[in-house]
Amino acid sequence: MKKQELKKRAFFYVTILYGILAICWLATIILPEFFKGLWALFSVLPVLATFLTRILTKDKSPWYLKPNFSRHWRTYLFSMFAPGLAIFLGGLLYFTIFPNDLDLTARNLVAQYSQYGAPDTLLLTPWTIFLVGFGFIFISPLVLPVHLFALGEEIGWRGYFLPILLRLTSPRKAILIHGLLWGVAHGPLIYFGFNYGSSYWGAPWSGILMMILVCVVLGTWLSYVTLRSRSILPAAILHGTGNVIGELPALVVFWGVSPLLGPNPTGLIGLSGLLLGAGFILWKLEDLKGDMKWLV
Repeated sequence: MKKQELKKRAFFYVTILYGILAICWLATIILPEFFKGLWALFSVLPVLATFLTRILTKDKSPWYLKPNFSRHWRTYLFSMFAPGLAIFLGGLLYFTIFPNDLDLTARNLVAQYSQYGAPDTLLLTPWTIFLVGFGFIFISPLVLPVHLFALGEEIGWRGYFLPILLRLTSPRKAILIHGLLWGVAHGPLIYFGFNYGSSYWGAPWSGILMMILVCVVLGTWLSYVTLRSRSILPAAILHGTGNVIGELPALVVFWGVSPLLGPNPTGLIGLSGLLLGAGFILWKLEDLKGDMKWLV
């Protein structure tokens, strides 16, 4: 396939997606209540951009939705449990560095879940929190609705845009560029306080920059399992698992800590486990060349 055609498809996908996001961003500035709509649509927009790009460019390339489970079940297990362990270790590192930030009364958890039957008051121990956090490594892969929500982003970014970039440039550059652009796409959400709130240093621009780093790191993991399995389904599982367990540290931290540091994996220290893993994946990327023959 000619590179000019591939560049055209990449341009259409990014332009359509960013264009819709810009419209949603402006709509939310005018009508703040539209933010819920922006959040709800965020996972759908990459699918819409993929559909429109395919129609406009007459692209009939694969969707990479075939499970390929029997040959790549190890990749599925990796997607289910490896990111949870990395996020758990990142949260553990944060509370080791900042032990006074650990809220044993879990007021955030009570505030969010007391209406669903959680006790009005809690008094936990560090060991109890450790066990619950470790247990979530095994629970997170079972929260199927979150994985289905993540699938929308995977269809667009790993299922469509990443394979185009892999045909245009080196694997390392393709993975980094697609992660960077995926992070920029989160800009409107971060601008309105998603993930980081609005009371941190340099808001909202420092939060947007931090989210770009998060997406480059997480995008590396998601690219890895997609390339290994030749399917975006393990990436959807990994993405959903990360979203579930990634919210857990915020439930046992005092209000007012810097979200740019952690304890969630959207902060630098909370991200450390995933960051080390991403660095290892990029370092060993040459070993994946055999897994990329299906892109030729």
